[in-house]
Amino acid sequence: MSVKDADSAVCQAKAAYNLQIYPQLSTESAPCCRVTATKDSTSSDVIRDVISILNLDVSKHYVLVEVKECGGEEWVLDINDSPVHRVLLWPRRAQDEHPQKDGYYFLLQERNTDGTIKYVQMQLLSKETDARRLVERGFLPWHQEDFDDLCNLPNLTETTLLENLKCRFLKHRIYTYAGSILIAINPFKFLPIYNPKYVKMYENHQLGKLEPHIFAIADVAYHTMLKKHVNQCIVISGESGSGKTQSTNFLIHCLTALSQKGYASGVERTILGAGPVLEAFGNAKTAHNNNSSRFGKFIQVNYLENGIVRGAVVEKYLLEKSRLVSQEKDERNYHVFYYLLLGVNEEERKEFHLKQPEDYFYLNQHNLKIEDGEDLRHEFERLKQAMEMVGFLSATKKQIFSILSAILYLGNVTYKKKATGRDEGLDVGPPEVLDILSQLLKVKREILVEVLTKRKTVTANDKLILPYSLNEAITARDSMAKSLYSALFDWIVLRINHALLNKKDMEESVTCLSIGVLDIFGFEDFETNSFEQFCINYANEQLQYYFNQHIFKLEQEEYKSEGITWHNIDYTDNVACIHLISKKPTGLFYLLDEESNFPHATNQTLLAKFKQQHEENKFFVGTPVMEPAFIIRHFAGKVKYQIKVGDGSDGHKIILAFL
Repeated sequence: MSVKDADSAVCQAKAAYNLQIYPQLSTESAPCCRVTATKDSTSSDVIRDVISILNLDVSKHYVLVEVKECGGEEWVLDINDSPVHRVLLWPRRAQDEHPQKDGYYFLLQERNTDGTIKYVQMQLLSKETDARRLVERGFLPWHQEDFDDLCNLPNLTETTLLENLKCRFLKHRIYTYAGSILIAINPFKFLPIYNPKYVKMYENHQLGKLEPHIFAIADVAYHTMLKKHVNQCIVISGESGSGKTQSTNFLIHCLTALSQKGYASGVERTILGAGPVLEAFGNAKTAHNNNSSRFGKFIQVNYLENGIVRGAVVEKYLLEKSRLVSQEKDERNYHVFYYLLLGVNEEERKEFHLKQPEDYFYLNQHNLKIEDGEDLRHEFERLKQAMEMVGFLSATKKQIFSILSAILYLGNVTYKKKATGRDEGLDVGPPEVLDILSQLLKVKREILVEVLTKRKTVTANDKLILPYSLNEAITARDSMAKSLYSALFDWIVLRINHALLNKKDMEESVTCLSIGVLDIFGFEDFETNSFEQFCINYANEQLQYYFNQHIFKLEQEEYKSEGITWHNIDYTDNVACIHLISKKPTGLFYLLDEESNFPHATNQTLLAKFKQQHEENKFFVGTPVMEPAFIIRHFAGKVKYQIKVGDGSDGHKIILAFL
């Protein structure tokens, strides 16, 4: 770190922020208390100031609670947590002044001697619980308006199932069981059902004893792991915008809270900082969702045999690399590019040679219009704060921003055929773009030009260097950009895992158990569906098969084996669709791989091979001869997959992308 960077960091650490604290110590509302704090101030410091200002009883114990209504979250801060760090991760509107109406604020609550929180607003919850117990014991009549488990529906049809879900949703009961599977309907608003009192309420209860809740799933996984000493996994799936990422956050929050008895562990705090980083680099605006995750992730929380969190690991899957070089109309590239271009100061703009978003081909393919510039600028500050929480140093952040700038400049590299001579090569430019790329990537200009215009072919006796054709050069340029971004994303995940690693694991061998949470793409059907959507929908076919096996097939077979009189429920078995895609030797994946190895393979030869093998398959639908596409009948509907993207002059063959 330079002296200038160090001075800047010191100034930021000393900057003062106003925190508004709302005491929740009795049923009567208390006035807001304003406290001044810095990044170095701990929650213990803030609590001490509030006690002094409000003349509270110093013999009692208090905790500071961060409330984020947008996600229904309440986080109990550890005494060493920094409240200012939390505020800097909030939306721009809630940072300077954060009244409760904005949905981001701090509560001061009293702590009992056993470490639990003393909640003063439990009357409604207690009444519901007491009424349910009286019904179960027969003291109140059974009045069934809806069923919290779809398996208990007296008449199971699609209509009754949907009506039951709707009835519950209108009562703000967004969770419903289907056996051991939890169905969640996104309410798109704040519901106060995720604070620590709910973690406590569902602790060590059998699934189904209480109202369905995502914390019940987390609790069953946690206590099953401890009792049986078997690792657990929770799979989350759904359409884009259905709330998968938020559900993952709730699960991680509960899984770490169960270990820490209500207090955020170091693992949870690191994941809290890692969230905005992964979101910036892995999320984008799509036609269906302004903040869609374009990668799948698996978070594994590791525990000691006594149930205490030991560490965690994050893995990523299927990053949508094609989005980096082309997007559909009304969609955007990854968030981080817009944060960077609109959020940097003038000094950083010069250092990284940054222009405006509309000046880059990778960002401006459909008359780009930025109408949320102020929010994007704030998100860049939030990203830098989150990177700091995860452990990225100032020099590291600069390296990352340089690579991002280089990726954008790669999209501005142009080619044209050489006008004279017998040379079949290409001229690459513009010269100023190549000079900036050379500087940002720290690669000699002549090496860069060679990589962008020529390919190496190794034969049995020799190594040949051959010039690219125009289409091949554009594909190579885009492949380089995608490879750079993918490698950068992998490295960021690696750094996050290093921050999540328990240092003792490197010094001693300790037996650990784990609970994994898989947050995977939902089923997708866009105007243009590429290889990535093909893989995503195949993964969802596998999940649907798993669901069918456990909810229908295995359950009904168990009823038969036990001699229970049972009328089998008909369901759509999708195993034939899975075989169409992945069964050897004629599955689409294998045919695609086979065709990719032929040097003269084209869109037409691939399609011809697909049709030849699967023309009689009811899950495969051919398209008109001139259309380079095919259709698959998935469990969720028909999806058309395009093999050729763009027009004929610079279209990229999907086959080439796999070479």
